[in-house]
Amino acid sequence: MAEDNDLLEAAYGIVNSSDDVQEIVNRIRDLYGLHHCVFHLGQTKLDALDRPYVKTTYSDAWISRYLLKGYINVDPIAREGFLRMLPFDWRELEIDESAAEMMIDAANHDIGASGYSIPVIDRSSRRSLFSVTSKLTGPDWDEFIKARSGDLQEIAFRIHRKALAEVESSTDPMPPLGPREIECLQWTARGKDYLAIAEILGLSGHTVRGYLKSARFKLECATLPQAVAKAISLKIISG
Repeated sequence: MAEDNDLLEAAYGIVNSSDDVQEIVNRIRDLYGLHHCVFHLGQTKLDALDRPYVKTTYSDAWISRYLLKGYINVDPIAREGFLRMLPFDWRELEIDESAAEMMIDAANHDIGASGYSIPVIDRSSRRSLFSVTSKLTGPDWDEFIKARSGDLQEIAFRIHRKALAEVESSTDPMPPLGPREIECLQWTARGKDYLAIAEILGLSGHTVRGYLKSARFKLECATLPQAVAKAISLKIISG
């Protein structure tokens, strides 16, 4: 029992010591030996630009694919998570035909063999969803959830408060992308490489690569898929 309490105290320390929710999510994943963690804050009055607030340890490739394929419209975890009041194991979900492709695709992108989600609703009716995945399956996963579900619920509520504070204090302006940078990102989102984009726009391949590089820099992204995903989330381009 002492070890259990020490682990939860360590989690509290992680949440309390940082104002960066992405850092918190990364460290909670590592502390509990999880495969991935995802925190999704629901729409609030602060979302003036209707931007999604999601902090995740998923790969850039999966985030980009999720957005480009429009999986948010069929995702059974997000759909159920923002309707339910109580935590749920992903095995409880009924996967209909519209979501089957997404779940197969997710498995191919190594999101984890098992998942568990915790809806959060505060006194102001603001909602969020904290989800974790693991490579554990069967009895091993059951035992983990039995032992740690209480911890994860406490952590979810604390991250919720941190996320609201982060959104309230954010003063990030919309990245100042130029028309050509936006065009190049839009065509990238449609699956075109830089040579195809150059032909479409009547530019050289070198010029297109320059526009994509500058767009990635302005969006503060390490990779092009990440830049495309961020541009879609900010509604700079369409998915």
